[in-house]
Amino acid sequence: MGQKIGAGAVLAIIGITMVVLGVVLLGYSIVEALTPSVGVAGASAIAGGIFVGPAFFWAMITLLMTRKPAPPKKMEIGSAQTGLWTVLFAAIAKETPWIAIAGAGLVAVAEIFLATRRKK
Repeated sequence: MGQKIGAGAVLAIIGITMVVLGVVLLGYSIVEALTPSVGVAGASAIAGGIFVGPAFFWAMITLLMTRKPAPPKKMEIGSAQTGLWTVLFAAIAKETPWIAIAGAGLVAVAEIFLATRRKK
């Protein structure tokens, strides 16, 4: 297990290094190609704009175009998500509070047991 994690980490480092080195060499080649026509500073600015510009515009568009997520719906007492046992127990507990205290643990255990049995 530890060897697989170590091997994965080494491969991740190698992959990241290859990507960074490739981007740096690509930027360097763009700067070298543009240096005779616009100078070193201009070539560096153009190469930086080529790499940073599209990512910057994508990030700005993504931030401006995202919508706020809809608020989550509240569960109703009688809904199926709360579970049949909970609904029945709540109806009984309204009349006699001592049942709520004594039976809360039993209902929780029953729901957990039934939920785990259904998943398998």
